[in-house]
Amino acid sequence: MIAGNPLRTRFISWSVFILAVLAIFTFRVVPDPRVETDILALLPQEQTDHALDASLEEFSAQLARKQIFLVGSDGVDDARLAAAAFAKTLESSGAFSSVQWQLDIDLSQRIAIYLPHRAFLLSPRDQRALEDGDKNSIVNRALRSAYTPVGFMQPLGLADDPLGFTNDFLRSTAQLTGHTRVEGDVLVAERNGRQFVLVITEIDGHPFATATQERVMPAITRARQAAKDATTAPVEIVGSGSIQHASAAAERATQEVTTFGTLESIAVVVLLVLVFGSIRPLILGLVTLALAIVAAYTVVHLVFGKVHILALVFGSSLIGSVIDYSIHFLADRFRDPVHWTPAAALPNVGPAILLGLTTTVVGYLVLAAVPFPGLEQIAVFCMTGLVVGCGSVLCLYPILASARGKLPKFGPRVGNSIDGVLRRWRWSRSTSWALALLAVGVGSGIARVDVQDDIKALQQSPAHLVEEEMRVRDVLGTGIETRFFIVSGDSAQSVLESEERLARSLDGLVRDGALGSYQAVASSVPPISRQRLNRELLEKNVYAPGALFDQVMNSFGFEPSAIEQRRDEFEAAHAPLSVDEWLNSPASQGRRHLWLGKLETRYAAVVTLGGIVDLASLQRLQLPGVQLIDRVAQTTHTLSRYRYALTLLLAAVYVVAGLILMRRFGWREALRMWLPSISATLVTVGVFGWLGVHFNLFTLLALWLVLGLGIDYGIFLRHGRDHRVTAILSVTLSACTTLIAFGLLALSTTPFIRSIGLTLLFAISLSWLFALLACMTEQEIHG
Repeated sequence: MIAGNPLRTRFISWSVFILAVLAIFTFRVVPDPRVETDILALLPQEQTDHALDASLEEFSAQLARKQIFLVGSDGVDDARLAAAAFAKTLESSGAFSSVQWQLDIDLSQRIAIYLPHRAFLLSPRDQRALEDGDKNSIVNRALRSAYTPVGFMQPLGLADDPLGFTNDFLRSTAQLTGHTRVEGDVLVAERNGRQFVLVITEIDGHPFATATQERVMPAITRARQAAKDATTAPVEIVGSGSIQHASAAAERATQEVTTFGTLESIAVVVLLVLVFGSIRPLILGLVTLALAIVAAYTVVHLVFGKVHILALVFGSSLIGSVIDYSIHFLADRFRDPVHWTPAAALPNVGPAILLGLTTTVVGYLVLAAVPFPGLEQIAVFCMTGLVVGCGSVLCLYPILASARGKLPKFGPRVGNSIDGVLRRWRWSRSTSWALALLAVGVGSGIARVDVQDDIKALQQSPAHLVEEEMRVRDVLGTGIETRFFIVSGDSAQSVLESEERLARSLDGLVRDGALGSYQAVASSVPPISRQRLNRELLEKNVYAPGALFDQVMNSFGFEPSAIEQRRDEFEAAHAPLSVDEWLNSPASQGRRHLWLGKLETRYAAVVTLGGIVDLASLQRLQLPGVQLIDRVAQTTHTLSRYRYALTLLLAAVYVVAGLILMRRFGWREALRMWLPSISATLVTVGVFGWLGVHFNLFTLLALWLVLGLGIDYGIFLRHGRDHRVTAILSVTLSACTTLIAFGLLALSTTPFIRSIGLTLLFAISLSWLFALLACMTEQEIHG
């Protein structure tokens, strides 16, 4: 009774703690579970200017919310009918903040802001013509507008804009998307005889949010069907945007988790029933695992506000370690099946479980200290789960486990078979040579490893979505680009001046075919310095007495009074167009989002790009106040840098774990528990080098699990040396449950999850084998 009191006290205390965790999970987490699927959310945000970074983050989020759809058919009329049905269905769904498919045909509102300032506004083409003294091109354009139907298609008529300067400026501010043309009130692109109407949308919510996907994707499906029903002609609909890829990834992850989880559960059930012959060990193991995962999910959710899908994937490592603790406790019964009691198992396996927990948690503590959101989540998730799993085994099992019932002979037979092989093993000169050759092969393989840090290679969309993206780019000659320029300066005017310099360089790239198009605020609102130069050009070359204006107006037969009236209007215009005026007018509707405005002490704007063909030419542009934002390249660089840092940290943690083991067991024993894990890690990397398997950050993260599990195997074998068969069986069962959990991940269609599964499939198998050879062979017994 006296001995039982501490056990019951621990049991009651731990039960109260678990009930509290379950209550928090039920009332705080379950009502609003937030799971993040965006792989970029794993990465740290490298902040240098908090206000600018926040604005860029919002701008990037806005780009992510945009989608481009092309609704095509053999004729423009059928394509327009289908596009109308498609767009109206999307609008009525309420899942989109904007759906644009028709042009704003009330041009008067758009051009009104420019008319009072047209004495300061010229298109780049007219600027060059006046600077070069090329008056013929201007005169010819004016004559063409006056005497051909071209003039009727201009925003301003001959009387309002006889030389066409304002019309040409307005045309330069309205850059069309890719290969599109205006057809009535819609934008149309033609490819291989088929006509496509452009529909641009923005979703209401984050594309990686499950709730957003659940609203948007059904709406798109309904809209596709409505478009096909709107006409008897064949209709083709292709789209480009983040949410379709995010939804496909989430759906695929859900299917894989369901499939793999079901297969894994069945395999673990069969394995545990075969070994223990009772449902109680299985129930205890599954309840312990469930408590560990619930506690880990709850803590991460409360600390970070959401749980990343990768943390859940790594949380499945708890199936390895937590089930390990459960198996080591329950397998202790094979040590003395007749007299064994749950209370007697605690002093025998408790120290080994606690030591294994310590070495594993040390590794995750180091991981949690890295300023990397994804790693912090993984570390907190796994540490919480491991502590709760270990505590549940040590506090609950002495009361809940049972010694009743006869144990099957399957487990001992497996243990005896492996033990027989190990007893016959001899370390000889030939095995030494084999190890030397293995070391050479591993070294050569490591030298051949293909490191893959490209974020695009770690995410893989379904083939039909990739084909749709390519089709959109083929038809439009552009698409939704994630790269853009950020232009910053001490004032709004310095930003516009930098944009103007950048625009001149981009115009050259467009002419050379390296870039499809771009959009900049300075195209609509030239800097004040440029506007004043424009006025000087007009004053000198156009409105001076007897200059170009008089020549053209006289040739058109205007009265002298009308000519003087227009000249007086030009002379009276003294105010250039300001950014604030433009922002507050309908003219800015399509580009207002590009102006980030004042951010603490600086101003900034964005220049978007379309149809990037030659990225290197963009990267070579070096202009003051201008920076190319390439999130893909930045992410790849971040992955590379953190992979390198984590490699060093992994080595450091191995050293710390080795020192802990040396302090506890001495260096000879410590090496035999430490070497299997590090050897399995090195051999796995070497094998990947020879097989051509990519090595990436997620491969490295998987190797962190090997660190803990591999050392656990050595510790449990060392503690169980007096009962070899039981120790071997316990470690073998642990390895099998881990391989069942992670081996299936190697079949995942998600590249970074597949990397984790493949790495652990190799490394855990090798850790188990090397641990047995190091701790249980003849050399160890007599050495």
